[in-house]
Amino acid sequence: LAGYLFGKNEEQTAMKMTTPVFSEGEGSSRTMSFVLPSDYWQDEGAAPKPLSDSVVRVSSVDGCDRAVLAFPGFGRKTDVETRSSRLREILESDKDWRAVDDATVLLAQYNDPFTPPWKRRNEVSLSVEPRQ
Repeated sequence: LAGYLFGKNEEQTAMKMTTPVFSEGEGSSRTMSFVLPSDYWQDEGAAPKPLSDSVVRVSSVDGCDRAVLAFPGFGRKTDVETRSSRLREILESDKDWRAVDDATVLLAQYNDPFTPPWKRRNEVSLSVEPRQ
């Protein structure tokens, strides 16, 4: 993913690193993604093409309503599990919003790896919908 950003793409175009970096899933089904710089937002085909042997894929994502819980630290698996459980608990008692059935947790990480844990910002989020 970083290689794609730093110019390992068909156009050999380096791009600015954006935040957050999103992670979803676990193990071999884990995916990571990021938002392309705004220069590429207007035209869906404007982003540099990944190399043919790359696992990087460029796609657009539709917007949605999300509930978010921010937390400091490194965003380790146990941190994500703890915060995700807390977010689900909060939503269970919310009178206006509920988690979408089978909603997966999305982890957003905003800092570079060298930022000290007490200065780091992470978020877990779930897709939500209004209660009926």
